[in-house]
Amino acid sequence: MFARLPNTQEVIRAKCELGQMMEDKYSELVQDGKSENEAIAQVIAEFGNLDELGDTLGISHLLHQDNAGNDGDREVSMEEVQSCLDDCAHDSLLHGLGSMFAIISPCGIILTQAFGWTSGPGIATGLLFLFAMIAACIGLHVYASLQMKKWAFFKPESCSIDYGTVSMVDEQHRNMHDALILQRTLAIILYCTCYIPLSLLAVASGKGYELAIGVVILLLMVGAATCLLTVSTSRENGYRRLLSLNNKQRMEGRYSGSRETSSPVKYTNQTIAAVMSVFWPTVVCIYLILSFLTFSWGISWLIFPVAVVIECLIKALFGEKEGNEK
Repeated sequence: MFARLPNTQEVIRAKCELGQMMEDKYSELVQDGKSENEAIAQVIAEFGNLDELGDTLGISHLLHQDNAGNDGDREVSMEEVQSCLDDCAHDSLLHGLGSMFAIISPCGIILTQAFGWTSGPGIATGLLFLFAMIAACIGLHVYASLQMKKWAFFKPESCSIDYGTVSMVDEQHRNMHDALILQRTLAIILYCTCYIPLSLLAVASGKGYELAIGVVILLLMVGAATCLLTVSTSRENGYRRLLSLNNKQRMEGRYSGSRETSSPVKYTNQTIAAVMSVFWPTVVCIYLILSFLTFSWGISWLIFPVAVVIECLIKALFGEKEGNEK
């Protein structure tokens, strides 16, 4: 009943007052011998129309305003929200696999070099695996981004969702909470233990091909961890994005109090903004160039964790959340 009214103290007071009036009437009817269902039906019949209660509650001036509290927002249907959640789940998996393929892409070159397959067919096999993984990575990321582009209109300033849809999203979010936590936990375990196979193989024999196998296992574990982390983070952000459609200025449903944490980073310095817009493509290019020139595939992948640290430092020093102070 109050979903389309602004979230002001006046409206909150009226909402609480009406709730108390309905409870008092329900208790009175039950004491008079009415059954619970009969009492509820009569309470809804008497108090279920705000237009008739506007004067009593002191909010008639709000009810008669055109589009009171609506602000021209588009109410997104439950079917659209469910479709968006399904696409988000699919999108997160594609992004996760794409990231994993990028990380394991040098495995073919590493193995062919370690086993001495330096002839034409051996090099060709390693390069074929490398470029196939890179192509798969780019293809999956592009396809996933295009798939989610149709939901770009989901913005707090232009869309909202009703009570039932908010409850549905929140329930699914709570049901997925344990699974998302498990995925992140496994990712952390894989990150923390990925060096163990390489260390054991190095201590056991120290032979070149066994070290190469250790490096491949390390990359596979890092790739799997990155995939799990990407999937869980993307799905979490999808739920938060939908729950943040309803904000503090509106009465309907639950709003996300963490919208600020998921806001995109904005750079006031134009030079920094230009650099960060091409940061990761540049990192990938440097990685490929360095790896091909030195053939140090076993250590050149370290450029990615270093790049993550650099990106975080730049965001902390020069970035600010949209709509917030630095």
